[in-house]
Formats: sequence, structure tokens, C-alpha cells
Amino acid sequence: MACRREFRGGERFAHHWHDLTRLDAAGFADAAIADLSLAQAVANHKSVFFAEKAATGDMVNYHAAVSGGIQLVPGADAMSKLAADYHLMVDDGLLLDDAESFEYLMVRCRTLQQKINSNRPDA
Repeated sequence: MACRREFRGGERFAHHWHDLTRLDAAGFADAAIADLSLAQAVANHKSVFFAEKAATGDMVNYHAAVSGGIQLVPGADAMSKLAADYHLMVDDGLLLDDAESFEYLMVRCRTLQQKINSNRPDA
């Protein structure tokens, strides 16, 4: 739910999106998506130990991700900051030879986001 909080950029945070697409490509995402109890446990854990405010000032509702509201693709302002962070990571060689264009990474994240949200009971 990092897309719901204010993304400041420059934190080498973009690897999380890269990692998600790699987990999906390796088949791990499908198993995780199918495990609703795992999703609820993660939402509970994050709500207690990683409570954060969204960019709107409201608390991030991690349980929304469990009921079809996960957001992997950020809005315009955060998107530009995430792109800059990603390009720095690529330039610094942190993603090794496994880096794709940021645009393609976001296409893959949007596809994953839709797959997750369409598999939720309240979606």
C-alpha cells in the first residue's frame, strides 16, 4: 500500500515493484493471491506494526487490499518520483541484468494489481 502514502522518492524503494513482478513471474504471486488468510494476516500485521498516514492524511487502510482495493501503480506525482528512484537503481547496477524499462514494469504491476483485485471476495 506504499502507493497510498506520500512517496518522497530517492529511497531505493523502487526495488519492491521490481521484486513483485519477479515473484509473479516465478509463480509465487498466484499462490499468495489465492491465500486469503495470508492476506488478512499481512493486513493485520501491517496495521499494527507499520501504521502510516496516506497522502490524504487519513490512516492507510491495509484491509482494503484484502477486499479488492490494492494499489500497486501510484498516482502521477508518486509515479514520477518512483520512476526517478527506479532509474537511479538501474544506473547504479542494483537490479543487475534483470532491469526492464520503468514503463514496462508499471504495465506488469498494473496487470498484477488487476489480478489481485479481481480475486478478492468483495471485488
